[in-house]
Order: sequence, then structure tokens, then C-alpha cells
Amino acid sequence: MGQRRMLWMVAVAAVAALGIAAPAGAEMKIGSVDIVEVMNNYERTKDANADLQVEEANLKAAAEPKVREVSEFRLRRDGFNKGSEEWRRLDDEAIQKEMEVRTWLAVEQAKIERRHQEILLDMYREIEKVAGRVAQAKGVDLVFTKAFLSPPQIDLEDSQGLEDLKNRIVSQRLLYPAVVADLTPEVLKILNEGYQAAKKPAPAAEGAPPKE
Repeated sequence: MGQRRMLWMVAVAAVAALGIAAPAGAEMKIGSVDIVEVMNNYERTKDANADLQVEEANLKAAAEPKVREVSEFRLRRDGFNKGSEEWRRLDDEAIQKEMEVRTWLAVEQAKIERRHQEILLDMYREIEKVAGRVAQAKGVDLVFTKAFLSPPQIDLEDSQGLEDLKNRIVSQRLLYPAVVADLTPEVLKILNEGYQAAKKPAPAAEGAPPKE
């Protein structure tokens, strides 16, 4: 895993240095996007989280009578002498019911998780596209996530002693250019504006009867 991450970082560095080089004499422009901030403040994320809570609550409500049925089987079973023929029959039924409930619950939970995985992946792709559009509009050549550039440019002049200065130097993520454009606010603004516009109901056709 460590080797794969190292290869990926080398590849990114190579692309930054060679594959996306700015024209001769022009300074390469670097930008960053704070994906955590974008995801946390994207209105679609909030709606998706609210939907997830509703779906989980609905699943819990649907499971309650099934779980109660299993408990009732056990109560009926315990009315007979343990090991008797009737006790064994009801115990087998209780075990069967419990396995059915567990299987059903696992399948329903997997369906919910799969739906929200698809939503999350779609949101990430939206962020990628919008970040690309913003970068092109601003003439930014390369966009990193804020996490990749963390810590950002470290103030060397503020170091406290030789060892602290050494640590600050080796912790630098970016040597040139010194300024990184933060695209986060604009990316988030475009995402939320687009999402709000998509949520608005379409205007009723002229002459169409009003919905009751």
C-alpha cells in the first residue's frame, strides 16, 4: 500500500513538472479545493444525509414487528419443558425466523448503502467537473485537494531554533509557485446554485389545470 501511494505521488509530481507545464516564461498556476468543506456545505450532501436518516428509521420501524415475532416464538417455546418435542419444534421455528429476519435486514441495509454510495460518487464527479471549469476560467493549470497540500506553505522565518527550522523545511509540500489559489468558495457556490436550480419545480404549462 505504501509503495502504491509513493508511485502515485511520483506520478503526480511528474505530471506537475512535465505533463502540464506552463508555456515558456509563464508561471504555472496552482489551485486547491477543500473537498471536506465542499462536501460538508454542499446542499445535496445535507439532503442526502437527511434522506439516509429517514431510510434507516423506516427500516428500523419495518424490522420491529419481525423482531417481535421472533421474541414471541421464544416466549411460546419457553412455556414448554426444555428439551420436550414441542419445545424443540418452537425452538427450530424461532431460529428459522431469526435467520430470515437477519438476512432480510442485511439485504435492506445493503440496498440503502448502495444507493448512497452511488449518490456520493455522483457528487464527487460533480465536484471534479466544477473544479475543472473554475480552474479553466481562472487559468489554473493544476488543482490539488487541500489535504494533499496539508500543511500548506510553512513560515520558515517564524522557526524556533535549528531543529524546528529543519522540520519546517522538510515538511514543505510546495516550493513553487508560493501562492496557491483557493478555488473552494467558487466551486461550492456553483454546486449549490446548480443544485438549487435543479430542485425547483418546473413551471406549469400555460392553460394546464392546477394540481389538486
